[in-house]
Amino acid sequence: MMEIFEMRDGRPVRTDEIKQDVWINLTAPTAEEIEQVQSALNIDREALTSALDDEEGSRTEVSQDYTLILIDAPTREWRNNREEFTTYPLSITVTDTAIVTVCLQELFALTNIVSGKTKSKSTFDVANRARFVLQILFRVAINYQTDLKYIEVKRMAIEESIRKATRRDDLFELHELESNLVYFKTSLSVNVSIIDRMSKQSRFVSTEEDRDLMDDVIIETNQALEMTTTYSQIIKGTRQLVEADLNNSLALVMKFLTSITLIIAIPTMLASFYGMNVALPGDGNSYMYIILLIAMIASCGLSIWGLKRKGLWRRSQKSQRQSGIIPASPASTRSTGSWTFFPRRSSLR
Repeated sequence: MMEIFEMRDGRPVRTDEIKQDVWINLTAPTAEEIEQVQSALNIDREALTSALDDEEGSRTEVSQDYTLILIDAPTREWRNNREEFTTYPLSITVTDTAIVTVCLQELFALTNIVSGKTKSKSTFDVANRARFVLQILFRVAINYQTDLKYIEVKRMAIEESIRKATRRDDLFELHELESNLVYFKTSLSVNVSIIDRMSKQSRFVSTEEDRDLMDDVIIETNQALEMTTTYSQIIKGTRQLVEADLNNSLALVMKFLTSITLIIAIPTMLASFYGMNVALPGDGNSYMYIILLIAMIASCGLSIWGLKRKGLWRRSQKSQRQSGIIPASPASTRSTGSWTFFPRRSSLR
């Protein structure tokens, strides 16, 4: 899709003609649109299509007819019925006639400029090439921060869910957020390097106003990188907490099964003895089965009493888990009338 804008009163207005001082925005362009822009502005086809490779590395390139800036910009897309955060290459090509932006996906940074949904009261003017490029870079940095804040909100929602009941899906969602942040951190690290290089070039910083805007771009981009690093560490800690809780719950299940095995060991042994086809004490006694039954019940009771003495058997709290595979940890359950095996209190400190 190709959109052409001219600036009127500091705001983009659509036009159908490629003329002096226009902004051409290409989103997943067709071969015909690439050919049209290439012939009108005398830009190399390789430069125009560089952003169409989602693995293309960020860089700046200076030619006689144009200057190319290639960075990574944040965007969102749906995968497996979930909203995912990722980055795509964004190329900004500056010529004497126009500024051309190319990306495979629609970017909030550019659509916000088109719709005028920017919190700042800045006006846009393609005639001032350097300032318009810096304004795009500033919007990209702001959108990184917006997406990072939304990722943090999702993490907090997952953490709140974990306090009530730990699910395997929570672990998968945390892993996806952590993967999103890896893309962000890699892209922002390269963007910081590109912007730092641009700040030392006079073509982008020719006035004091440009210098102030460049400083804002550097500050916001570095802040987004720091937010990414911080949120990555927090999500990593939350994920480890979930894994530890799941492992602890699995350990409780294994200990419970072990305690059941211990309780039924003596009754099983007695039943095995009197199931053998040999002479045993009490043969011929019609009340022997009652005595054996009482002995089995007593052995079970003594086993439970011994476990309770050591704090290994107490009233349970019914699991609130939705996974149905392992029970919830003691911290996230409520009391019921059943009996469950738990480790002694001192071992949980």
